[in-house]
Amino acid sequence: MGRRDFSDLEEEIRETVKNAFDAIDFARIKKDVDDKTADAINEVKTTLKDKSYYYNKKIKEKVKNKYRDIGVTKKEENKMKMYIAKRPAGSISGIIYTVFGAILSGLFGITLISISISSYFISGFSTVQTITLSGLLALFVPSVGLTLKGISLRKRVKRFRQYIRSLNSNNYCSIEELAVSIEKKNKYVMKDLRKMIDLGMFPQGHIDDKNTYFMLSDEVYENYLASQEALKMRNKEELKRQEQLKQEVNDPAKKELRTTIEMGRNYIEQIKSVNDAIPEEEISVKLSRLQNIVAQIFKYVEQNPKKLPEVSKFINHYLPMTLKLVNSYKELNDQPVHGENIRNAKNEIEKTIDIINFAFENLLDDLFEEIALDISTDISVLETLLTQEGLTKNDFEK
Repeated sequence: MGRRDFSDLEEEIRETVKNAFDAIDFARIKKDVDDKTADAINEVKTTLKDKSYYYNKKIKEKVKNKYRDIGVTKKEENKMKMYIAKRPAGSISGIIYTVFGAILSGLFGITLISISISSYFISGFSTVQTITLSGLLALFVPSVGLTLKGISLRKRVKRFRQYIRSLNSNNYCSIEELAVSIEKKNKYVMKDLRKMIDLGMFPQGHIDDKNTYFMLSDEVYENYLASQEALKMRNKEELKRQEQLKQEVNDPAKKELRTTIEMGRNYIEQIKSVNDAIPEEEISVKLSRLQNIVAQIFKYVEQNPKKLPEVSKFINHYLPMTLKLVNSYKELNDQPVHGENIRNAKNEIEKTIDIINFAFENLLDDLFEEIALDISTDISVLETLLTQEGLTKNDFEK
């Protein structure tokens, strides 16, 4: 096959594709399917004569699904508990501080007021009474502080539980939503959450870099970081693509190359999709080989744009016909009943794909002909130079 002459290859593929489609008698296939479908419907009607059994079965399934959903929700809640402190900081100490602080504040406060009134109206403020009042005041102020500290801790625990309710069995929630739930500003909530994370109330808690979301676990945070990295890559690719589009305005050849490569990737993806949908190993091996060959051809063209004209027939004729053939195989394979016509058509397509794979491999090999020629020339030149310098094996034997 000549490097630039692909007419024989095109004719061979066209002929084999035509033979494959000629082997598909769609009218008879439809008749086979219709007959088998009618039999299946009759069988279903017979099975469902007892309607009470049918409805009972549906009710049981509905109840089963209901409890299964409850089980899933329960499982999610149990998983969520793994990332939440069972005894949040302040849940016990807050009560102790509040109770003892209130008792001491009341005791010292009443004593302080009583002595102050007695001294003012009866005996006056002696040195001893002044010292006593100062001591009581020194005890009263910390007691009030202890009470306020306890109240603050209990309020934080209350906010902690409200945050959990706002999460609603999810592993993340927006800061804004949490702020609304406790009627505070976003800045307050962020500071509050960071304090709770430091105290171990949310052992694996994280806040994103933009202070937008609170994440309950390391796993969710790692997924977030991965998604952010992927977003950066997409943005980078988009900027690169926009730059390419700008360059293509002044260089139509670059636009043609990009369009061709995108078309090739689309063809490869469609072949892969069909291959994934077909369970049979034999045809899967053939399609994997086809996918690999096509990918190599487009990779070579992308690296060597000047070769683009040489694969125009491959792109505009061979691949569309091949893809149509592959899709037809999937369509036949998806039929509920495989009669003789379907089996014959599938066998014909499998043989055709073998021929196409062989032809495409030859096409790929032809693309490397110029490189092989250049390498051969370089080797000849090198051998000549070595001979002239007397450095070859024959020169040493003389």
